[in-house]
Amino acid sequence: MTGLEEKHSVISKEDMQSAMDFVEDFSHELEKYPHRIAASKDETACARAIRNRLHDETDAKTRLEAFDATPLLGRGSFLLLGIWYAVCYVMYFVSFAGNRVTGAMLTLLSLAMFLGGGSLFALMYLGNRKAGKILPKKVSYNVVSESCNDAKNVKNVLIVCDNHDATLGSPVKDFNLVRKLCMIVAPVSVFIFILFCILKMAIGTEGANVAAKISAFTILPFVSGIFGIAAFVIHFSPFEKFARENNGVATSIAMATYAYFAEQPELLADDAKIVYVSFGAENAGHCGSRAFVEAHPEFASAKVLAIGDILSGNFQVAECDAIRNIDFSLDVVSSVHASAIEQGITVSTMPHDTFAHKFNSLHGFISNAFAKNGNPTATIVSKDYAHHEKSLTKTDLENMFSLCVGAAMKIMAKNNIPDDDKHDEVEVVAPSSEMKIVDVESK
Repeated sequence: MTGLEEKHSVISKEDMQSAMDFVEDFSHELEKYPHRIAASKDETACARAIRNRLHDETDAKTRLEAFDATPLLGRGSFLLLGIWYAVCYVMYFVSFAGNRVTGAMLTLLSLAMFLGGGSLFALMYLGNRKAGKILPKKVSYNVVSESCNDAKNVKNVLIVCDNHDATLGSPVKDFNLVRKLCMIVAPVSVFIFILFCILKMAIGTEGANVAAKISAFTILPFVSGIFGIAAFVIHFSPFEKFARENNGVATSIAMATYAYFAEQPELLADDAKIVYVSFGAENAGHCGSRAFVEAHPEFASAKVLAIGDILSGNFQVAECDAIRNIDFSLDVVSSVHASAIEQGITVSTMPHDTFAHKFNSLHGFISNAFAKNGNPTATIVSKDYAHHEKSLTKTDLENMFSLCVGAAMKIMAKNNIPDDDKHDEVEVVAPSSEMKIVDVESK
């Protein structure tokens, strides 16, 4: 835990007020696009709005970069799992129409289908791209902006990033209730299905008391299956109208942080450059950040400050993804903490050894793609897991902006080390031809 009672912001009152005006104004502007799930019309419109606003606010080079996204990767796979579960249940009930051998084989097939398909959809839910290759693809866009600097002299790069897409929601308004019920109903239903498949194959329905056996093997599984399938299907909906709105605060804070340096290049060393990226389709298996990393090998040595959800004043910095065994940079994480201490802002390290936090981080972090690529990175989030509806205050926004600016300063300062002490330079190459750059309108 870091933080002091007295606040000492690194930002002047004038700059702070200007930044807060921007954050409030632009986050409200992004509310025009509430249904911006991966590769949707609202997401594309949101990306264009970010691009256009950066044109207005900075003299930096700004563009949209198109990439192939998989909208059903991640949370969207829950719907597919529910449909597959229903197919397996149909196969289970069809098995009662045959003799014992045929029935046992069909029951075994339904169980094998569920276990095999369930494992595949579980990998999709966790964002596994190999498992997601069978899913349909659509075009999404990253917004990329680079501060003006002579590329030949740039040695130190900082990437400030966020995501502008929204997460999938549920047809049921009380999403937290749906989530809790699904965590109970779905596992119980799956357990009953597996148990009754095994019992049916072992006992069968032939012999004495056939009617009683069939009733015993159908009534409870039927009821359990209905509730289990419903739990999977309604948990996450791929329809845009049910999207859980992205409040746009993280995007606005990240843009304000980037603009602060882009418009004041004297704050950066002559060999330093700051880059801003807002990812599309990030809630669909981190398609946006993965596409950016693969398309930009010239940023292979850049340091990354990622800004995740900002929903409360509970500031945390993630130092790893425990589920996927991905460690983030201690240098970048320590820079965030140092910024917090210097400015009297309370920031904690996100716990990674409790079930609750592992569950809430099932889908990973923006930093994951960068960390796997070797980039020093960390992610700042602001959530209150105990009080989901807790609102943000102006002080929370000011603190987050100050924290990000201060962290960026310290991260870039650490880059300014003698050449003799540096590792081998990464060769600068052109972006991948697979990345489509569109709507380029630089000032």
